[in-house]
Amino acid sequence: MTTSNKLNNDMFLKDSLPANFSGQVFAHKLNFISTTLAKDGIDVSSLYKGTGIEPHGLKDREYKIHKEQIITFYRNVLALKIPRISLLLGASIKPQDYGLYGCTLLCCKGLRSTLEFAIRYHNLVTKTVDMSLHDDEKSGQSCFRFEDLLFASDLEEFNIELQCIIVLSLVRDCLNNDNFSFDALRFSFDKPKHHQDYEDFFSCPISYGNRHSEFVFNNDKWSLNTPSSNPFAMPLLLSQCDLVLKSVALKNDFLITINQWIAENMHKELCAENLASELYLTPRTLRRKLSEQGTSFTGIVKELRCSAAKKLITETQLTIEDIGCAIGFNDVSNFRAAFKKWTGRTPSNLRQVNTSSGM
Repeated sequence: MTTSNKLNNDMFLKDSLPANFSGQVFAHKLNFISTTLAKDGIDVSSLYKGTGIEPHGLKDREYKIHKEQIITFYRNVLALKIPRISLLLGASIKPQDYGLYGCTLLCCKGLRSTLEFAIRYHNLVTKTVDMSLHDDEKSGQSCFRFEDLLFASDLEEFNIELQCIIVLSLVRDCLNNDNFSFDALRFSFDKPKHHQDYEDFFSCPISYGNRHSEFVFNNDKWSLNTPSSNPFAMPLLLSQCDLVLKSVALKNDFLITINQWIAENMHKELCAENLASELYLTPRTLRRKLSEQGTSFTGIVKELRCSAAKKLITETQLTIEDIGCAIGFNDVSNFRAAFKKWTGRTPSNLRQVNTSSGM
């Protein structure tokens, strides 16, 4: 297992830690959802049930929430049973709804700068999805990829599709072109009942059951102009964005340290008491500090193991048994059961989809 463990840790620390880092985030997206539904005459009081979120607090640009609150809020949104809810919400969003982030987004010069800014400064808004760019010069195509960060299988489809719709809506505004579309869209989940609505909105070929959820586009689109770009305002705006990011990062250093410790020891039997000792804390203090961030030791372990397992399944040829051992499961059947509970798929099914999609 030595090779497997080393491969797992190297890949995970290099590629996955920033994406899976848990902590408090700004509540801009939730405020937008609540405001949009209220404008449509919908009683939004049920959205806050069980969340611990103060409705008036959402209107404060500095108000922060944690992931479990987002998960409960999203489930309450879906419980409204509104047809095409993700399209209703995502298609209505404007850069102005994101404050400093949205203002700076409009001032970026060109499509590449716009997408790169969206990724780099995503922590300025309600980050529920990890976004990344993959530029393939050989094929002449690029991918703008989305990866779920909520780790709630009943919300993954809604979370991903909402973020895709938001990105396209914001890009159309930045380009000042309501007809802009990417060249293709791949979803990792199965075709939903409202797939025709997707096709009408995205205006490009859509495929399902892929390895990744991502927009695909030819590299000639990189040269597209953004009419509202403002090179004179950008230095000041970026400086303000950096200040806000720094303040958020300082408050979440504690969680980054915990994620790193768990990643380095994932192949072992993990124990919160050992982590507390490593941090010179009592187990009770550790639990309290994690609870204040809206998470727990077992919750972080689950998320990091799930992310590492996905990466090893899709990007290596290790056996399912070796992958289970690499992330701390001595019994492969227990690993299969846990992975199915995390993702709704078996490890073998994910690998099969990954192999057949070829991407």
